[in-house]
Amino acid sequence: MVDQDKLPVVAVDAMGGDIGPSAVVPGVVDALSETTGYSVALYGDKDSIQTELNKLDCSSLPISIVHCTQAIEMGDSPASAVKGKPDSPIVKAMTDHKAGIVSAVMSAGSTGAMVAASLMILGRLSSVKRPGIATVIPTSGKPFVMLDSGANVQATPEHLETFAKMGDTYCKSILGNENPTVGLLNIGEEPSKGSELTVAAHKLLAESNLNFVGNIESKQLPYGPVDVLVTDGFTGNIVLKMVEGFGALLIKILSGSKDSKSDDKSAMLEKMDYSSTGGAMLLGVKGSSIICHGASNSRAIKSALVIASRLALVDLPTKLEECLSDSN
Repeated sequence: MVDQDKLPVVAVDAMGGDIGPSAVVPGVVDALSETTGYSVALYGDKDSIQTELNKLDCSSLPISIVHCTQAIEMGDSPASAVKGKPDSPIVKAMTDHKAGIVSAVMSAGSTGAMVAASLMILGRLSSVKRPGIATVIPTSGKPFVMLDSGANVQATPEHLETFAKMGDTYCKSILGNENPTVGLLNIGEEPSKGSELTVAAHKLLAESNLNFVGNIESKQLPYGPVDVLVTDGFTGNIVLKMVEGFGALLIKILSGSKDSKSDDKSAMLEKMDYSSTGGAMLLGVKGSSIICHGASNSRAIKSALVIASRLALVDLPTKLEECLSDSN
């Protein structure tokens, strides 16, 4: 193993997800083989992790193991698990993040536990009442960041405005987009359309200093109409799962088609494959928390770790706090 003392450390839950170490470990090794400037600490059962590492050529990579004796099951109550399982990968990694030992935490395990641990251990930024999950959505054009994707079932216009500002800062700081466009998911383009929530949110966003382009209808989403799409977590989660299902269907159709040009098919398959976009970010907490899909394969883990490494190298929570404080 390589000395990691001078590198920012990304904590990765090696046991999380439907596949566990056999997907997580190869994904981590692939990411570290192609990107540099950070190290990885794998949290979980050391024997299981080491077994997977032994299958790979990774002795020169900056990887360490943090042994954990407990595990959070998908059926566990998130809050109870965070309180009752301090030696589980998610809780132990988040505690180390709070102590400054690691710079980011990534898991394909329980989303509820990741959100609960982030809130209970790291805490919210002072200017944020409700953190939001930011998910990169693949499209036929450029991908966009949607939030909230499921952290908050209910939201106020002020929450949606905060989500928009956090998404804007994320695009600027992590994705390198200097002037991201922001849209509000709604049932029509006119400012007066929609629920009381969306009408009031439209007014706030229109009066903000964001590059707000107005309401976006769901029929526009496959084409990547904006850089940041804002909605409440209930609606956002429905959209996310619809996109996942449609993407899987499209991949199945294209994979079996003999009519499309090979290069065109490959490009479209790449765009619509969720594993190319990595994990979702919980924005609004005092740290960097990356939530991966439970069915993540090694490619998805690799993609998520690349994003997590950028978060580890950039103090995004401070940038978010500054942005929100300046706008209040």
